[in-house]
Amino acid sequence: MAQLKLKIKKSGSKNPVTKQLGFSARVLTNGTAEFDDIVKDAGRNTTMHKAELRMAFELCMDSVTEMLKQGMIVDLGPIGKIYPSCSSGWYEKEEDIKLADVKPQLYFRAGDDVEAAIKAAKLVWAKASDEEEEDENGGGTPSGGDNNGGTGSITPGGGGDNGGGAGFESGGD
Repeated sequence: MAQLKLKIKKSGSKNPVTKQLGFSARVLTNGTAEFDDIVKDAGRNTTMHKAELRMAFELCMDSVTEMLKQGMIVDLGPIGKIYPSCSSGWYEKEEDIKLADVKPQLYFRAGDDVEAAIKAAKLVWAKASDEEEEDENGGGTPSGGDNNGGTGSITPGGGGDNGGGAGFESGGD
């Protein structure tokens, strides 16, 4: 299997604590793998029709959604696990925590193979020509990337700091 190669860009950013302007690194992506692309690619090693495979994926996602609604941790096998979670500020006293200050989140913990692929990735500086390859969402992971061992948060409605994301290209062996 080819080694994962992450294209890294230096981006202007603010220090979250001091608000001082500076720089951080982020991953440039090679675009987005759409659901239909994944179905098509997965279907090349099966006799299932693309529509059957798509339906199977959709049924699985319906089950995942229902299990998350029940407050369960969802184990996606070798892909990883999705955990329902929340975020809030820190408070000195228990009674100071208000429900309005708590935001629901999902945490994703990559499976061993996925995490190993990211951790073994070769980092290369992006070239000016790579800027054109960015996707419509700005091209990669948020500033700071994945500093938490494969776990990232995903906030409902997008965003989040899921770190390891899709910012890669295949490197030759």
